[in-house]
Amino acid sequence: MPTSNNSVRQMGGIYIKKYGSKKPIGKYYFRLMLGIIGIKQPIEYYGKNKRLEFERNTLQLWKSYCLNVPNVIQVKKSELYLSAIKGETCAEIFNKSIDFDLILKIFIDVNNRHELAIKFNEPTLCHVDANLGNILYSDNKLFHIDFEMGREYEAVNVWAEREITKLLISLSGVVGINSMKRVVSIFLNTYTHTSIVRRFINQKISEQSVSNGANETKYRLINLALDMKECMVASYDD
Repeated sequence: MPTSNNSVRQMGGIYIKKYGSKKPIGKYYFRLMLGIIGIKQPIEYYGKNKRLEFERNTLQLWKSYCLNVPNVIQVKKSELYLSAIKGETCAEIFNKSIDFDLILKIFIDVNNRHELAIKFNEPTLCHVDANLGNILYSDNKLFHIDFEMGREYEAVNVWAEREITKLLISLSGVVGINSMKRVVSIFLNTYTHTSIVRRFINQKISEQSVSNGANETKYRLINLALDMKECMVASYDD
């Protein structure tokens, strides 16, 4: 996963996001050139101005559906001016203590947005980079930030799957092994788009037998799929 040379500075109640290249630089510019010659690329490998345009459009789309994101104030060259959100990221909150009520709120938010995304065929209502550092909790509301990931050529159900797996993997990093099955159970009892969950489970379990040499992320996804399957079986037994 590429990291970013973006920079963010605050000026009063405004955050100014300046878009830069991605790291590693060589890979970024290689993928950028592939995109220029017409080979489809993930959004994180777009040029900085195209990433800015995508993020601005996504923020405006979310606003049109009354979803919580920063306000777009203006655009200047490669800079996006956004309203500041006062509050803590969910990563900061969960690093202090695990709040299962807040976890439930996050899952309800995801489920409701995916309902809209599927109904209106709006993939960008799914927040692909939904790690806990990109979700803020302010005034009892969840706000999402940072929309530079996704693949515009993929269907809405794939975007939805990418969000739920990114979110659950991020949660697994803070709640620990002992609490993760409880988190997965809360998720499965909240998230109503079961075809998306089953597609993920089936894909990852099918990869289990050929996972030799797989990286850590792949192993974590397979383990997540196994936890999901176990919780689903347990719910049927009950």
